[in-house]
Amino acid sequence: MKPTSVAMSDMPGPKNVWWGDYHGGVQRQRGVVTYSVSPFRQNPTAHLFRGYLFNGYRRLAAQLPYWLIPVGIGYSAYAWAKKREAWQNSKEGHIASGGAH
Repeated sequence: MKPTSVAMSDMPGPKNVWWGDYHGGVQRQRGVVTYSVSPFRQNPTAHLFRGYLFNGYRRLAAQLPYWLIPVGIGYSAYAWAKKREAWQNSKEGHIASGGAH
């Protein structure tokens, strides 16, 4: 049984045409390009741990000088300050600075 044209039509009245509306009096658009992502790119967690073991180690080792040198300088300044603070609060430090203990 074939439906009638009235049953297949939209509501009566003026047509509101929106961008991308392919049906209902709008001409078919040409030159529309559709892109898709490879299924291999859609699985970002594939070989996550195996890749980190080798590539992650290489990347961390390459950054080692950039954070090891400032951390070493900071730690040595901290150790020197703690040692000096302990000496200044000692009996010897008080006598050396001219104060009485």
